[in-house]
Parts: sequence; C-alpha cells; structure tokens
Amino acid sequence: MSNMKKLFLAFMLSALCFTLNAQTPQEAETINKWIETYKQLEQNKAWQEMITKSGLCKQEAPSWEFVYYYLGVANYNLKDYPDAEMNFTIFIDKNKNEAAAYLLRGHSYSELKQTDKAIADYNKYLELKPDDIEALKSKANAYLIANDLNNYVIELSNILKKQPNDTVLLENRANAYAKMNNWQEAIADYTTLISINPNSFENYKNRAYAEYTLKTPESYQASVADYNKVIELGVVDVDIYNALTVLNGALKNYKAEIDAWNKLVELQPDNLDNVYRRGAAKYNDKDYKGAISDFDIVIEKQPNHINALKRRATAKTKSGDKAGAQADGKLIRELEAAKNGGATK
Repeated sequence: MSNMKKLFLAFMLSALCFTLNAQTPQEAETINKWIETYKQLEQNKAWQEMITKSGLCKQEAPSWEFVYYYLGVANYNLKDYPDAEMNFTIFIDKNKNEAAAYLLRGHSYSELKQTDKAIADYNKYLELKPDDIEALKSKANAYLIANDLNNYVIELSNILKKQPNDTVLLENRANAYAKMNNWQEAIADYTTLISINPNSFENYKNRAYAEYTLKTPESYQASVADYNKVIELGVVDVDIYNALTVLNGALKNYKAEIDAWNKLVELQPDNLDNVYRRGAAKYNDKDYKGAISDFDIVIEKQPNHINALKRRATAKTKSGDKAGAQADGKLIRELEAAKNGGATK
C-alpha cells in the first residue's frame, strides 16, 4: 500500500508572539536579534546549529519561550523525535495558544507511534485551524503508522467529503479497503478513480484483482474486462496474462484462455509449463489435435513428463488414434514401474 505523503514545515510565527513577553526595550532588542537568527537558521535548514545556539539564546533571552519551539523543529528535522516531543511540550506548557506547536508535536508523537497522543494534538490543532487539510491528512496518517486501518479509512473519508476528487486520497483509501479485504468498497473507489482518469492502467489492474477476489461468475467477467482494458492501454505484463488464463478457465471460455496462453508462450519461450497448460486448455476446448501438438512439444523436451503423456493418450483416444493412445499407455506404465522400482509387461 502506498503511504500518504506528509508535509512537515517549520512554521514562521509572528514577531508579536515572539516579543510578547519582553519586559524592557533591551530585552525586546535581544529577543528580536534571536528572532532574526532563528529565522535565518530555519531558512538555511541549519538544524544542528539551531540546537548549538540554544544555550546562548536561553542565557541572553531567558523569557523567550520560542527557543524551545525551534529546538523542537530542529530535533524533528534531525529525526530525534523524543527530544522534539520534549521541547514542544516545554513550549506548550509556556504557551498554550500557538497552533503550530500542537501540530508539530503531533507529528513527533506519530513518528514515535504514540497514536493516541498524536491524535489528541492534531485535534487541538484542528480546533484552532479547522480547515487545514494537510493537518487532517497527518491525523489520518497517524492511524496508518499505527496500522489502525479502520480509523485511517474513517479519517480519509472525512477529508474526501471536502475533496471528493482527490485521487491520492481515493487511491490510499482503496488500498486500505483492499488490505482490510473490504473488496466492494475498494472496487467503488477504484471505479471513481477510473472515472477521473480513464487512462490509468493501475486502477483497472487493482479493480480487476479486487473483482477476482469476490469469486463469482459476474465478478470474474468484470475482472476479465478490466485486465483486457489494461492490455488495451498498452501494458505487457505476464501476471495479467496468467490471471486471464485462470479467469477464463473458470468461466470455461477456453478460446480466450488459449489466447492468453499463446501470449505467455510468446513472452516466456523457455517456460515449457505454459505449453503444457495451453495443451490442457485446447483439450478442454475439444481441440484434440492442437492439444496433442502441444503435448508433443513438451514430451520431446521432457520425455518423462508423465502428465503430458497421460493427457496426450487421452487426447489421442478422443481423436480416434487408438494405436497412439496405446503406445502412450505403454510408455506411462514403464515410467510408473521405473518410478516404483519394479518392472512392467
């Protein structure tokens, strides 16, 4: 399943917030100096330097709580999620009204797989910024990281109410449904994706597999149609032709099954099993001469292929070649006797 991409930003906070706690003009000047320093470090993605300078910043501007916010940003970008969570928590304890801190601490909890805490922070952030789609996606992603697919699907569905044609979200939800074996819902999402982009072969392929898993004659027919559409879109894929042999065989559409075997024989010329199975399909289609021809190819290269000999003997009987069938029967008895360590007449 493809994971939803998450966009993580070090949010630029207002200068008013930064200087709110300054008590004197000198202190305000010091804080403004550190505001510019951290803005520049953030712009340059100098995460380690942001951490290194934090000690001096705390000495010079002890009332400026945003140093902990930026420490959290630096820790997060360095993938030090425990320290990121710790510093965002210190900041939030001092400033409970800055939405960005809840979002970034939520990201940290999510990476630490502390889903409940991540969700709580995302919910707090969304109380302050209810229209932030990226935050809603991050909340959904927290459930995905925790492998809670049920809640992941619920959150994606809530976002899709706002963005019904978001193909990334639809694909993610369809794949989640598939992983949950909820094939009907997966098919519905793949169908929507196909209506949005009818030339995307992946959606036809995924829907075909979902239809196949339902294992009804109707779903098999639908699956065949989708796999054929994938081929029509120019995709050459051995797995697709293998699927078509199984599906058409189950539907007793032997001519279509033979067509799929023909393509597999073409794509995999050294795979003798494809020739053998094509012979079996021809036999089922009552093309006994064609079946015998394929079994001849197999037996010429593998004289001890007893199943090919048995099927050829039966095909010869059906085609009226009793002598040929008897000859194959003799070979079969000899092979079976040799296998059992005995002799035969």
